[in-house]
Amino acid sequence: MSRRVVLAVVTAVAVAAAALGWVAGRQIQSPADAAAEAAPPPASLITVPIETISLSSSVITRGDVVFADSLSLRVGPSTDGSSIVTRMPWEVGDTLTEGDVIVEVGGRPVFALQGDLPVFRSFGPSVNGPDVEQLEAALSRLGLDPGPIDGTYTTETQAAIETLYRDAGYTPNLPSVDELDRLDLAEDAVEQSRRSLRDLRAQGSALPESQRLQLQGEIDAAVRALEESTIARSEVVDPLWAETAAAQEVLAGAQTALDTATQRRVTGDGGTDPDTGEPITASSMTALAEAEAAAIVARDAAQASVDEAAAAEAAAKREHDGYVADAENRLAVARASLAEAQNPETGVNQAEQIQDAEAALVDAQESLARVQAQIGTTFPASELLFLPFLPREVQQVNVRAGEIPQDSVMTVTGSGARIDGSVSAADRPLVSVGQRAVLDNESLGLQFDAEVTEIADEASGGAGRFRVRFEPIDVVPVDAYYQNFRVTIPIDTTGGDVLAVPLAALSASADGSARVEVEAGDGTTRIVTVVPGLRAQGFVQITPVDDELAEGDRVVVGRTGGQAGGDADIADEDGDITDADDDEGS
Repeated sequence: MSRRVVLAVVTAVAVAAAALGWVAGRQIQSPADAAAEAAPPPASLITVPIETISLSSSVITRGDVVFADSLSLRVGPSTDGSSIVTRMPWEVGDTLTEGDVIVEVGGRPVFALQGDLPVFRSFGPSVNGPDVEQLEAALSRLGLDPGPIDGTYTTETQAAIETLYRDAGYTPNLPSVDELDRLDLAEDAVEQSRRSLRDLRAQGSALPESQRLQLQGEIDAAVRALEESTIARSEVVDPLWAETAAAQEVLAGAQTALDTATQRRVTGDGGTDPDTGEPITASSMTALAEAEAAAIVARDAAQASVDEAAAAEAAAKREHDGYVADAENRLAVARASLAEAQNPETGVNQAEQIQDAEAALVDAQESLARVQAQIGTTFPASELLFLPFLPREVQQVNVRAGEIPQDSVMTVTGSGARIDGSVSAADRPLVSVGQRAVLDNESLGLQFDAEVTEIADEASGGAGRFRVRFEPIDVVPVDAYYQNFRVTIPIDTTGGDVLAVPLAALSASADGSARVEVEAGDGTTRIVTVVPGLRAQGFVQITPVDDELAEGDRVVVGRTGGQAGGDADIADEDGDITDADDDEGS
């Protein structure tokens, strides 16, 4: 091998060895180099802008809307005197609505309708008054047409009642066969009286026909006037009589209530509490005396109502009796005029016969009017209950088919509503009786206001929560019952927009004052002492003490990388300022 070839090989090997050494050197670091590369990057600030917002704090819980009280439903015997329950269509938990049959007694239904006035009489032809108006309003709500809602029981009212019964599967209380026979007889008597009068008037008379027709026309006009005045008297006086009767019913109830209150007070005077049988306390005795005094006031008011109604009825009677007397006198004069114009030999006798026939016709017509007023579809008091509020839920069924009720046939929920909820031990001091609350259920689209009425003093159940009860301020929608609602109880508010920062931006200085760290435009920061205000919604209201702060200024809430500088004091979730270090505090 020549020297030139050897030299080339040696040179190549040396170059390769140098290259390998350089590569190996790049893979080897000194401890100092390794420590330098492992050092954290320079620290950077985590900042957020100061916001201008309205803050409010509240306690939020859940609540169930339920009925507040109960009502016992009692019924009497059926129209034929039977007290045996022949059908009880309800179970606990069912909902009783307007128009439903509460129970069947002796084969007859007892309907539930909504109304404040209790049933104190049966409904039928010629009955008028506020209870009739209440009945008409209920029938109208059910989609049945009772005619004008004016408190007058008309044939339209009867037709609506008949539809109510038939829709429920029952026969309405139509006129009986005997009543229809009475009506036929009364109609026949009127027709017979008319024929007799026509026959007498058709008999010969010495008067010219034109004169006789004129005088007879005056008699007919007088007869019509008498009929109209008689009907007008009934239309005015009968409703007033009904009002007097209703007032007397109220007075009877008020007197009964007073008798009961007096007896309870007498029992208390003897030293015994009438409710418990224990020795009576002074406060209970005062309550009994106050109850008796209230009952006296109610009785006196009811007596005044009776006196007022009776006076109005008597005045109407006097007035319309005068109208009827004037009409009778006018008829007598008309009849006398015809009699005087009759032929002296036959006229007087014929006039008397016509007068008697006319009087008989008036009597027959009045009798027919009375029968018609008494006969028609009726709604017996035993087949109806007015309840102040519907629908209601059945809470207890007290009787079954084949039994005779000993007390109420069932118990249903009352007309009021309440909301049952609870709060935690931490929230218990924040809630007090009288506070307003807002209930909402998004799925139902319902929202209404309520008020705190009760708060338990001790926790109940294993969860250690305190029972809270609310009462609605306005009428609760029917759909809300037995539904769960979110309940928001406002506690405090800033009353408008304020400067606010997240709780993490607040820290404490050595003297215990609160402060925030504000980032400047050049990357530096400054400490601003603030007065913290309302803490809510993850923010805290701040008011600067000696410096200025504005919306959009950025405050430090943390740092990334490097060593955290400055104090580590932050506001915890409850808004209290604490020190994260073990040995240093402010």
